[in-house]
Amino acid sequence: MGLKPQRPSCRRCGQVITGTCVQALGSDWHPACWRCEACGAPLDQTFVARGGKGYHPACHETRFGLRCSVCGEVIRGSYFQQDGKPVCERDYRTTIGARCWVCDEALVGTFVQNAFGQKSCARHRQPMTCTSCLRWLNPTEQAKGLYAPFGTPLCDSCGSFQVNEAALGPYTSAFGTEAMALLGLRLKPLPPLSLRLETITRIRDFQNPIEAQAEGITRTFVEASGSVETRRGIQEIVIVGGLAREHFEGVLAHEFGHVWLFQERLDAIRGAPAEGFCELVKHLWLTKLGTPLALALKDRMALNPDPIYGEGFRGMKLAWEQQGLPGVLDRLRR
Repeated sequence: MGLKPQRPSCRRCGQVITGTCVQALGSDWHPACWRCEACGAPLDQTFVARGGKGYHPACHETRFGLRCSVCGEVIRGSYFQQDGKPVCERDYRTTIGARCWVCDEALVGTFVQNAFGQKSCARHRQPMTCTSCLRWLNPTEQAKGLYAPFGTPLCDSCGSFQVNEAALGPYTSAFGTEAMALLGLRLKPLPPLSLRLETITRIRDFQNPIEAQAEGITRTFVEASGSVETRRGIQEIVIVGGLAREHFEGVLAHEFGHVWLFQERLDAIRGAPAEGFCELVKHLWLTKLGTPLALALKDRMALNPDPIYGEGFRGMKLAWEQQGLPGVLDRLRR
């Protein structure tokens, strides 16, 4: 743009220009005619050209700028697209975008998503997880204290079917008889069952390091006089307290597998064969239950990478499917 004394015609009014002339956009203008096409105020050397017309930068942005499809305001800076329409960052954060399961803040940038489709922001990469279904707990669920006194976090759904001391009454040796019958095996008669709940930390204090994934333990005793065994029996079954019903019953079925091994004097068998056998009992019990949580627990077993529990179970399950009980017993005794 420049100023020159000439007698050209003004592009806006068409009159001859006498005196000072503004040159812009390839045309000549009276200084008074060189004004913003949007607001009508005079333009200076800072302007935006569009369609052969001049605009103040702010007026150009107001008239032609990209607008948010939610609030209608001109978008300044970064924006998102929703169904092909622009959305400003503020509205995307507050009304449209995915939100962190833990803090409920909008997710922008890097986030984590679990198998259930729950998402968490970078600040909450390891949310508290439900012990039974593995869903993440939201702050409301965490605050309810469903996991007291056993340190067992549970979501609302699993917490509504939580097994505590008051619910242990129906779980007698008859439960074990029914569970082992699914495999075609029989338990020998048992004295009244001693069943109690404990924290996961306390249970793992009882166990060998090889049993690090265990959620229960069958405690036994053997009495001897010299080298001669005089008495043996089941002292108690201890299970993590506060589990959802299906989860608890699956663990209890597993422990009755250990009871059977002890009764049959196969308790010297350890590691993958023993734990795989007991996990097969658990698998069959969860199949019998058939609830969504039971099926989810079965899926978790099928994908368990642990060489003792996971690989042991998959080997026993294959033997069961291909050869039935004889195949399971043969694999157990190898």
